Amino acid sequence: MTSCLERLVGEPIDAQLESHETIVASSANGLGVEAGHPLLARSATLRGRRSGRSYLYAETVLVPSRLSDEFLHRLGTSRDPIGRILEEEGIAVTREPLAGPDATALSAADRTGTDVGGCLLARSYRVDAAGKPVMVISEWFLTSLEIFLSDR
Repeated sequence: MTSCLERLVGEPIDAQLESHETIVASSANGLGVEAGHPLLARSATLRGRRSGRSYLYAETVLVPSRLSDEFLHRLGTSRDPIGRILEEEGIAVTREPLAGPDATALSAADRTGTDVGGCLLARSYRVDAAGKPVMVISEWFLTSLEIFLSDR
């Protein structure tokens, strides 16, 4: 997804971390782990490296025990978006669409407490690797993308 966004906007994309914290799984978690299993909850805004424009806001819940140490190190220390890390680490994934989030119910700015703008589209999906769920991602595509879509 990151490379598609970079092609659309014509610049490299960096993740600006909003939050990154360890949580524990609830009994119904959609990731196939037992209640109490450690998870990583993260939110980030994807921004243009040159322009500084916010293009996408994402919230992710990951199963760290199902991801490599190198993936987790890069996730915690770099500005690389998750999609770039998956691709560069050679982690083959599939995506399964999920219901929600509702793009009209809550803007990304309401979720982050920052002024990232309105939302064009929102989606949620589960990412599987090696046949197991590794993360659930909810994304809000921001209205700053409209200028890139009007010519297409």
